[in-house]
Amino acid sequence: MSSSTLAPSRRRWIAASLAAGALAATGLAQAQGAYPEKPVKIVVPSSPGGSADALARIAADRLSRALGQSFVVDNKGGGGGNIATELVAKSAPDGYTLLLTGNNHPVNVSLFAKAPYKLEDFAPIIELTRGPSVFVAAPNAPFSDLPGLITKAKASPDTIAFGSPGIGLPSHIAFELFQHDAKLKLVHAPYKGSGPSLADAMGGQIPLVSSTLAAAMPHIKAGKLKALAVTSARRWPTLPDVPTVAEVTGSNYSHLTWLGILAPKGTPETVISKLNAELDKMLKDPEVRATLATLGTDPVGGSPAAMGKMIQDEFIASKALIQNARLKAD
Repeated sequence: MSSSTLAPSRRRWIAASLAAGALAATGLAQAQGAYPEKPVKIVVPSSPGGSADALARIAADRLSRALGQSFVVDNKGGGGGNIATELVAKSAPDGYTLLLTGNNHPVNVSLFAKAPYKLEDFAPIIELTRGPSVFVAAPNAPFSDLPGLITKAKASPDTIAFGSPGIGLPSHIAFELFQHDAKLKLVHAPYKGSGPSLADAMGGQIPLVSSTLAAAMPHIKAGKLKALAVTSARRWPTLPDVPTVAEVTGSNYSHLTWLGILAPKGTPETVISKLNAELDKMLKDPEVRATLATLGTDPVGGSPAAMGKMIQDEFIASKALIQNARLKAD
């Protein structure tokens, strides 16, 4: 039957249906291709001044330039990263609220009896970097190297305080692992980020801090803090004169901090793919790689699936560490 034999009302209905379908398809294509249409928030689970904050600002700047929309950093320190992580977990899965996090993400679900999120609440986007933590001493500390710290701590258990960026954060876990291996007992003083802990160390309020190398490096180079050891398996290129923990203790100790970006579960694959592609491209940029080297960290990159597998592996390993070291957090 030709269209000319259809009743006028039937022809109008078909035309309207086709037009509506075409409009919907066009709208969907525009929606998928337009991201981002408004500013995007990158939530960081620490205060300004730390390595996560520095990396978030590099990523935000590059994404803003590449995608033509503002990416802004929102620092939400405290709770060992749980405050920021819970905020993002409860956000709309539309790509406009992201989380830049690290080792504490898989750690906290085992460390905290009532962790406010599950690993399944998030979709991985990309692992950005890996680098060591560094143990640094205040100018007035009663030790000047790691052997001196070990001797002092064994002679007077539970009398030396060490600061960290927060409970369950990578540098905290790195030091707890060192304590466990060296059979030491120090007093943990958690801060809300690397910046405040390092400031107190430089001011002599705390003798020892475990920090990401990225956050501590400027103060080490300026001579305001003394680097005792790095937590990588090998000496780090930017601090070649600083020993590894394993060199001093004679153990197989090694701990690296990773940082990456996640989105709430249910975020469209098109959004995840776009962000992954742009961030992976960023990590290949020579200028960015040079900046990361000065911060004491190496670029990683790769697919969302690769990051997802890494997080699961980290969860299994960290759960065993927490049980063996009998770590707890309220």
